[in-house]
Amino acid sequence: MGLNAEGIFRAALRLVDADGLDALTMRRLASVLGVAPMSLYGHVPTKEHLLLGVVNLVVSEFRLPDPTTAPWDAFRGVIREFRRVALLHPNLVPITVRQPPTGAEGLLTLEASLDALRRAGLSPSATARAYRLSASWAIGFVSLECGGFFKPVDVTAGEDVAPIDMDLLPRVAEVGPHLAAWDGDEEFERGLEVLVGVIASWAGSPETSEPVEDDGGGGGDVERVDPGVDGDANPPVGGA
Repeated sequence: MGLNAEGIFRAALRLVDADGLDALTMRRLASVLGVAPMSLYGHVPTKEHLLLGVVNLVVSEFRLPDPTTAPWDAFRGVIREFRRVALLHPNLVPITVRQPPTGAEGLLTLEASLDALRRAGLSPSATARAYRLSASWAIGFVSLECGGFFKPVDVTAGEDVAPIDMDLLPRVAEVGPHLAAWDGDEEFERGLEVLVGVIASWAGSPETSEPVEDDGGGGGDVERVDPGVDGDANPPVGGA
C-alpha cells in the first residue's frame, strides 16, 4: 500500500506510544516507515500538521454518547472517555494543554459536551464557563495521573542538594503515606460528581439557566435537571 496521511499519522502514534513525544521527528518517522524524510512532506507539510493529525486520530477513539442520552449522563460520558483514551496514550497528554479541540473529530467531541450542558438547561455563556471548568479539571487530573505525580513522598530524594528536616514537616510525615494509597478510578469518579454537582447548580440559577426548545433531536426544555448519579434514573430528555 502506498504512503498516505492516515498511515503516517498511525505510525507516528505508535512511535509516540512506544518512545514518547521527543522521539517523534520527521527523520525518525521516515525511518520507521522505510521511506526518505522528504517523502513525508508531500502528505504532512509540517511537524505541527503531524501532531494535529495524531491528536485527531486519538480523539476519533472517543465513544461519544448518543444524542438521546440524558444530559448529565452524556456530560459524564465525554469526560470519562477523555480519561480512558488518555490512559491508553499517556505520552500524548502534554499536547492537550496547548491544543484545543480542532478538526472534525475534535469538534464532534466538543459538540457532544456542549450539547449535554445546553440540554441540561445552562445558558450559552454558562455552558462555555462549564466547559472551561470541566476541561481544566479533567486535563489537570489526567495529566498528573499519567505523569505519576500521585506517588509516595520520597523525603530522601533531594538530600544531596537540599536536605529535608522532617521535624519541620509534621503534616507531610502524617499524611505522606496516604498520598500513595489512592485509587485513581475512585477519586476520578468522586471528583467528577463534585464537578457535576457544581455545574448542575448553575442550571437552577436565573442568571445561568436557559431552557432549550425541543428540536426533535432529543433535546427539549430540561431546565432544573437533577444531575443524578450513575444507576439513578435521570428525568427523560424532553420532559417527563
